[in-house]
Amino acid sequence: MFSTLLSAVRQLRGKVARNFGQTFKSMKDPNFRNYSLGMFVSSCGTWMQSVALSWLVYRLTGSAAALGIVSFANSLPLLLLTFVGGMAADRFSKRKILLITNSIAMLQALLLTFLVWSGHATIGLVIALSVLLGIVTAFEVPTRQSLVPMLIKDEKDIHNAIGLSSATFHVSRMVGPALAGLAIARFGELICFALNTVSFVAALVAVWLVQVRDHAQDKTTTANSAAPGKATETSFWQVFRNPGIMTLIILAAFFSTFGMQYSLLMPVIVDKILHGQSEQFGFMSAAGGLGSLIGALVIASLGERKGLRRRLGLAAVVLSLSIVLLAYSKFFPLSVLAIMICGASLSMHWSGGNSLMQQCAEPGKRGRLMGIYTTFTLGMAPFTALLAGWSAEHLGVVNALLVAAGGMFCGACLYLYKSRKLDDTCNGYGTGSKTGSKNGTGNGGA
Repeated sequence: MFSTLLSAVRQLRGKVARNFGQTFKSMKDPNFRNYSLGMFVSSCGTWMQSVALSWLVYRLTGSAAALGIVSFANSLPLLLLTFVGGMAADRFSKRKILLITNSIAMLQALLLTFLVWSGHATIGLVIALSVLLGIVTAFEVPTRQSLVPMLIKDEKDIHNAIGLSSATFHVSRMVGPALAGLAIARFGELICFALNTVSFVAALVAVWLVQVRDHAQDKTTTANSAAPGKATETSFWQVFRNPGIMTLIILAAFFSTFGMQYSLLMPVIVDKILHGQSEQFGFMSAAGGLGSLIGALVIASLGERKGLRRRLGLAAVVLSLSIVLLAYSKFFPLSVLAIMICGASLSMHWSGGNSLMQQCAEPGKRGRLMGIYTTFTLGMAPFTALLAGWSAEHLGVVNALLVAAGGMFCGACLYLYKSRKLDDTCNGYGTGSKTGSKNGTGNGGA
């Protein structure tokens, strides 16, 4: 009996080791690992600034509507310019775009630091700097997302690399807000803006040293650049004719419009429902980051396992239910649990949807496709911000969260119905689609 138990323990240890190796497979590549480390440091600073900015705006105004307006100003460029940013990522050097965008973002953080330090920070200036950062983000996000598959040696590891890239982002989402909450309580918002300014050095160094893999270059890029207008028009409308891509875009729009409202209302939730302070705000934000990390690691560990498309729909259902729990909870630990579940659900959607979309494009057109997808993933945020701010101001934060949960649940049901016959490929229906398995990384929706 003892020998049987010992054998079972050895088998379990081997299985855990294999799963661990599969989960972190892409991190063995120094190129991907160094890039991820630099982006992690920069992302921690960005999250610190985001938390500090929300707290600063709410402290200056005491208004949920003001939070919505600032978020609207930051998000509007994402709606208008992200597709343009995706086209730029396909036509120009991704490294140069990332160097330029991160340099401008560093300047924005420096200006914000100076304004807070000098006591001249006003809502008008905060809105102007938020617009600037939104413009930068519209070009940076699709470029960064389309660069990830070009950092790894084997494109078969695309699920794993995207999942780990998302996990790195969400670890920073856990660390950054926690540090911000402690820093704000002890030193005020200024230190967060200053640290964010310095953190961009890591991103700039990482992008400068990165090597783009030759396998990611696409021969059709040159041909498409000869007639950019026609190529752009074809790429844009192909997306909306492809059911595999279209269902992901529909789900992304619901996630962006309803699923993210709770994060915008976090300061109000802490203040009005939980009667907390900046420490609780930072802890809640960190809990969301921990949940997001768990969700991203789940996607990374699954690799190429089938059923990802359906899991995204189930994650949307879970998100809607966890928002309801958050709305009614007055017990801080229960609210933290709800936030963690929300974060995990959002992360599974971001990582899984990103992974499925990346496989739908030729390497030379990934920026364009990710620009369209990001438009619906983040570009709806202006309306989300206004809706969240208005509903919290006029209906109360509890009712605002319930409206968001209802909208998210409707989106989840619509997605599950529309995608019930789709598999994980871009073009295929069912599990045995020949077209989908053959063209999943080809011309479908590129």
